Amino acid sequence: MKLGKIKLLSLLLILPLLIYFWPVQLSGNTSYIMLIGNSMYPTIESGTFVVVKPEQEYYLGDIIAFVNEDNRNVIHRIVEQTDEGFVTKGDNNRKIDPKVVPLENVVGRSILVAPYVGFTSLFLQTPLGISIFGIWAFAMFVKSRPKKSKKEGQESFLILKIGFISVLINYVMTQIALGININSSKLMNIPFSNILEPSIANTVSFSMLSIALFVLYFFVRSIEDKKTDETKLLKLIFSLGGIMILVLQMISIISIIPFFVNIINEQELVSSLF
Repeated sequence: MKLGKIKLLSLLLILPLLIYFWPVQLSGNTSYIMLIGNSMYPTIESGTFVVVKPEQEYYLGDIIAFVNEDNRNVIHRIVEQTDEGFVTKGDNNRKIDPKVVPLENVVGRSILVAPYVGFTSLFLQTPLGISIFGIWAFAMFVKSRPKKSKKEGQESFLILKIGFISVLINYVMTQIALGININSSKLMNIPFSNILEPSIANTVSFSMLSIALFVLYFFVRSIEDKKTDETKLLKLIFSLGGIMILVLQMISIISIIPFFVNIINEQELVSSLF
């Protein structure tokens, strides 16, 4: 009975994420676009995997994906709104895009970016990438673990603990960046920032992620001593949830670092320390 409740709660935790990020190819409304090119540098680098969702309204400064006249996906920033649609421009381009983007051509607004994941996915489609991934997967599958000990459950705890630390670091760094310059939120992908003030949205996101990690942690703790196939599957699911949160937070942290580097360079803090 207890395992049944754990399965139900874990499903309730994972289901909203699955629904929110369900791809358009499977009748969802989330698009996954790989950016190739330097038109959005340094905001978004080439090889970045961009997650896009449609919005009811788009605003000046939003980074949007749209279909151009060549039927290709383009990711640029809105610099002007007209009656015909949106005037867009790449952050690294000197000139605006030649044609106005009508609303019906807009795929959605960028909500999440994963640097270099695009190049990784391209590499995994090559013979060499497939071979390396196959060797790694085979090695992980055949890796022997003859001794059963308490270390078996410690990996899940470690992942969740590191996940929480990354959530905390990301929250603090984002709040500091917003305190220095509120407009820096345009360079970040803060959940709920389209409906809430950026610092409040960041706090809400931090609270939700923290609660999710603590719930996962206590679930793993409750089944720590059980060795059935069902509990092993649950531990794997919880670990994957922790890894997903950890990866997203690390991506967010990496994207904030250039902001602080620019602040240090502008205020010449480095030279004042010597």
